Amino acid sequence: MSRVDLVLLHAPSVYDFREHSIMFGPVSDMVPSTPAFEMYPLGFTTMAEYMERHGLRVRIVNLAVLMLNRPGFDVEAAIRDMNPVAFGIDLHWLPHAHGSIEIAKICKKYHPDKPVIFGGLSASHYHEELASYECVDYVVRGDSTEDPITRLMFALKGKGRIDDIPNLTYKTRDGSIVSTPFSWIPKDMNDISLDYSFSMRSVIRDRDMMGSVPFRDWLQYPVCASLTSRGCTHDCVTCGGSAYAFREHYGRDRIAFRDPQLLVRDIEHIQKYIPGPIFVLNDFLQAGRDYVGEFIRGLSKINLRNPIGFEFFKPPAEEFYEFLNEHLNDYSVEISVESHDDDVRAAFGKKHYTMDQVETSIEAALKHGCSRFDLYFMTGIPTQSAASVLETAGYLEGLYDRVGNDKRLLAFSSPMAPFLDPGSRVYDDPSKYGYTRLADTLEEHRQLLVQPSWKYIMNYESDAMTRSELVDATYEVGLQINRLKGRIGVVEPEAAAQTEARIGQAREAMAHIDAIVAGPQEDRAKQFAALKADMDRLSESTVCQKSELNWPAYASYRHVWHVLVLWVTENLANLFNLRRVTPHPVCETTEV
Repeated sequence: MSRVDLVLLHAPSVYDFREHSIMFGPVSDMVPSTPAFEMYPLGFTTMAEYMERHGLRVRIVNLAVLMLNRPGFDVEAAIRDMNPVAFGIDLHWLPHAHGSIEIAKICKKYHPDKPVIFGGLSASHYHEELASYECVDYVVRGDSTEDPITRLMFALKGKGRIDDIPNLTYKTRDGSIVSTPFSWIPKDMNDISLDYSFSMRSVIRDRDMMGSVPFRDWLQYPVCASLTSRGCTHDCVTCGGSAYAFREHYGRDRIAFRDPQLLVRDIEHIQKYIPGPIFVLNDFLQAGRDYVGEFIRGLSKINLRNPIGFEFFKPPAEEFYEFLNEHLNDYSVEISVESHDDDVRAAFGKKHYTMDQVETSIEAALKHGCSRFDLYFMTGIPTQSAASVLETAGYLEGLYDRVGNDKRLLAFSSPMAPFLDPGSRVYDDPSKYGYTRLADTLEEHRQLLVQPSWKYIMNYESDAMTRSELVDATYEVGLQINRLKGRIGVVEPEAAAQTEARIGQAREAMAHIDAIVAGPQEDRAKQFAALKADMDRLSESTVCQKSELNWPAYASYRHVWHVLVLWVTENLANLFNLRRVTPHPVCETTEV
């Protein structure tokens, strides 16, 4: 078996979360992963597929999942036994600031001569500071790193020059930090592929099931994502993926779309192997009427059987839902409105629609076959007071009444935590938007992540709401929404009772942590250690049952057959060393 060129490692948010006593709170309740944030970014899959297509061999190892599923898993021993040309570590989301650096240190401890490469939006934002760590050799910047990292890997194998590679920050032999021009910014997403069969082939090839799954419970809930674009046309002020952030920090002044035919092909490939729901990331309505028509008609032509969900950045009109219902068997919708108050949402950057338009859109979706409509709210956004947060449940009661208590409408609320996104308008100019930022550097954020509770981990405080008020409001509105959903039958009474009990216990635990922090410092470690089991238990499915987020999945004999065929062909390919390779230019830089 040939040597692996690049091992992509995904770290937990806090490296030693198994030993640390931290009340992470409800920060991960609205995503499939746990508070360890074990779901690796989609870029891992697109990079790995791209590099393998061009003749490199890549392996993804989800260390966070292995640590969650195997209490005795020895991270250092696992890394010590790896022997790639280089290690790659993601720092796409700032909550990985602690774990990612600690994993890099372990890589250097056992492999001091092997390069360690970082990438991701947060890595791009802090690229110079990140490259100053002794354990980091290279940072690949930007939202489209497939080509630059491929060029870097060839250069590390003696087939190219480091200083010819765009979007790269690195240390020279004398310790100086150098950044090459930020010039690789593709205008579309047509040269990459979100190919989930790559992960399945990796499992077969590397004989490692759990090391490559996207998140801990993926085998029980095999949800997949399809990516329509990179960049955004909207400007939510706290978002590190907003139009402002991409323009000012990541060189992208226009959104890059994936051709709708290729997007349909990606989804067709998913349904061939995987029975779970498919979530289409980024609002494809941004691409215009022609794109939308070609995409949805394409899904109809492949007879899409998997449930499919779409996120929209503004409420679609009734005609659009009619169009979806005409062409799709099972579709769902998600919109994050953040607040019921139009003025608060305007301060957040969502003044391009009103809640009345949202309500009209919800009614139209439910009328025209929508399987479920997820509506998300957030605590901690600009100008939002605790009183405004606590009005959410009353607003939702009226909304449920308007749609006849239709159980297909599911409402959720979560905190804007733990961090303001680097690169966002609010992060760059906090006082303008009514915030005090409590951390500036990457290292300061690393230290915040090991504080005893999510209240102390947050890197901001709002002028409209203290951190204590935000914590109280988050739990209280979660309690009120849970009671509302239980009362009208959106969640089962037993599940509602369990959630209410957990919220109460979480509030008690937070109060206990505050009391410990206020007490003698010499007693803190012992007292926090005594709370660890409760902290871990109360940091997941707190303000709602995580299962409420799940859409149904349907397995069939077709999936079993296609996986069996893949298993046979991949084993034959490994046996006879057969790989399809696209030649890759290594001597010149291509700018788009």
